[in-house]
Amino acid sequence: MKPERAWATIDLDVIANNLELLRQRLPDKKFLAVVKADAYGHGSIPVSKRLEKENIDFLGVGTCREALDLREAGITTRILVLGALVEPELDRLIDQEISVTIHSPGRIEVLDKTALTMGRELGVHLLVDTGMARLGVSPAQAVAHARKIAQCEGLRLEGIGTHLPTPSDSSQVFRQRKILHEIVKDLENLRIGPLLVHIDASEAALRYPDPDAAMVRIGGALYGFFNHLPGGAGLEAALSLHSQIVYLRDHPSNHPVGYGATYITTRKSRLATVPIGYHDGFPSTLSNRGQVIIRGQRVPVVGRVTMDYTVIDVTDVPGTVVGDEVTLIGSNQDERIEAEEISRWCGILPYEVTCLLGRRINRHHVETISRELELEGR
Repeated sequence: MKPERAWATIDLDVIANNLELLRQRLPDKKFLAVVKADAYGHGSIPVSKRLEKENIDFLGVGTCREALDLREAGITTRILVLGALVEPELDRLIDQEISVTIHSPGRIEVLDKTALTMGRELGVHLLVDTGMARLGVSPAQAVAHARKIAQCEGLRLEGIGTHLPTPSDSSQVFRQRKILHEIVKDLENLRIGPLLVHIDASEAALRYPDPDAAMVRIGGALYGFFNHLPGGAGLEAALSLHSQIVYLRDHPSNHPVGYGATYITTRKSRLATVPIGYHDGFPSTLSNRGQVIIRGQRVPVVGRVTMDYTVIDVTDVPGTVVGDEVTLIGSNQDERIEAEEISRWCGILPYEVTCLLGRRINRHHVETISRELELEGR
């Protein structure tokens, strides 16, 4: 039996290769790698350290704490906090030379005063709400707010951006881009700039990249999502998820399985218990719906996924024994399950599948391509 109940393997070489592919597809762009939410469950610190080696332009995080964690880990790459700010941590952000996003005019004076008190200058990006209706200043007031920032001695206006809520809808994307680029043009006429303009995230950049924005924010594409798009061809999933069989038992036909008896065997069945459940990030919505791979064969999840365990039907997989590896995401022989497939079963976003992975999932960061080249003596 393997020493771990459940584990994820994250291939840092795959992430680096995905970045290189994106650089080839978008050769004139700077890249902000989104590593918020623990790099979508992939491990923000090891991922960021590898991206730093690959000379990434910016790292994007969602919170002040995430930014400070990266600095405490020794990462010196430029960092932008994309989300809302927590005032008690502003002085530490300034001290660590972390750029921030301004979502509302009320933050301008607070940030300027804090930076001046410390005798420092803080890099800021202005977020304009062109249709997301979540965070950001209104387009009508964006120029006025940008002028105010430019006049602050403690602030340095580095960039301006917006967020696309429907990147698959070209008409909405082009409308929002037009709004932001008109604001940028107005600022240029006022001699404010040049600014680092960023609009597109992964999907929009792969579908129809904006020729007029200098930087793209890549998250999903970096980790291997969106490989079904023409622009994403060649992207590989960096994360795989595994567990093992800890219990096997034969059951007669017409036998109830799990809480609520939501599954009844229809034949003599061999059922296996796998020590991974919804607390680990294997969603309960996979109950009687999901699949896993064992010995190169897909088998169904039967009964309810519980907090700690999932039951699978291995009747049609001869030779199954306790200790056999179970693949929940990734490849096993000739079979493969993608996070996108799990997201369709659950009715959630693909990002959620990896973001949901809990603390009990041991994460192993590997560099398989580098290791292969080393073994070949290259």
